[in-house]
Amino acid sequence: MKRTLPPLRALRDFEVAGREKSLSGAARALAVTPAAVSRQIGLLEAHLGCKLFVRHRRGLDFTDRGRVYFEEVVDALDRIDRASARMRGEHQGLTLAAHVYTSFATEWLIPRINKFRDHHPEIELRLTTSVRPVDLETRDADFGTLTGRRDWPAYDWDELFRPRLFPVCSPGLLRRGPALRTPRDLRRHMLLYTPTQLDRWRAWLRMAGIHDLDPERGLCFENTALAYRAAREGVGVALGQSFFMAEDLISGQLVAPFEEIVEAHSACFLLCLRRRAHAPHVVAFRAWILEEARRTEERARAFLSRRTPVGVH
Repeated sequence: MKRTLPPLRALRDFEVAGREKSLSGAARALAVTPAAVSRQIGLLEAHLGCKLFVRHRRGLDFTDRGRVYFEEVVDALDRIDRASARMRGEHQGLTLAAHVYTSFATEWLIPRINKFRDHHPEIELRLTTSVRPVDLETRDADFGTLTGRRDWPAYDWDELFRPRLFPVCSPGLLRRGPALRTPRDLRRHMLLYTPTQLDRWRAWLRMAGIHDLDPERGLCFENTALAYRAAREGVGVALGQSFFMAEDLISGQLVAPFEEIVEAHSACFLLCLRRRAHAPHVVAFRAWILEEARRTEERARAFLSRRTPVGVH
């Protein structure tokens, strides 16, 4: 059967423009000019005989037919990418790239990474970290972590955990004093925080009935992994979260002196580039990390089963 395929460059530019929702964003991703992207989309629209986008000052919106076509094109390109990956895999070693939040790597993933290596010694893991969200496309990574919204058309995603937050400190800090019998006793201790934790610290203090303590007068760190390290060393009191703190609390390296918990409404998600989701090494890592996360959540819930969470955004 004779095929009447559209220009392949135009398909590529259309897929990137649909993902970015703007000509300028697509141009940056493709290292060309917005006018060049616009020309390719025009060629594709002429080939198909219909409009694919509605253009406005804020960017691009799909037409109804454009959205349907976009989903079909993404699926086709994903299948080509998977087939190419399988062919490359016959001649190359398997490398899996993950770009995750620094605290997620330090507090949870790295202590468990040997488990994955024991089960899959054939897979080389390349791990990079950041305190900020990342675009997996620009990082050329298979996996990443993000919090908040769920509008990720280029990704498959799974919920890893939903933070439950409460103050934690070292047993040594309790022994040295001052005492931490009630939340009001926090006034006599150094509060450890990150810029992204300030609102949650304040929410926990309000929930505990403390309205005259500003956590910003405490000690600020770039990321929560550093704040947790300081708490383990007895520097002060950090706002711990159960997913990261479960093993420390069970072992007694850290203690949670109060019963009050706030439960965040925004979860942390594992994201995977959809076009790579069916590669065998990607499937293996995804299955492993989700099972490890499930076990961690079970241990954390068991430890906190006697506490009453209070919701907070």
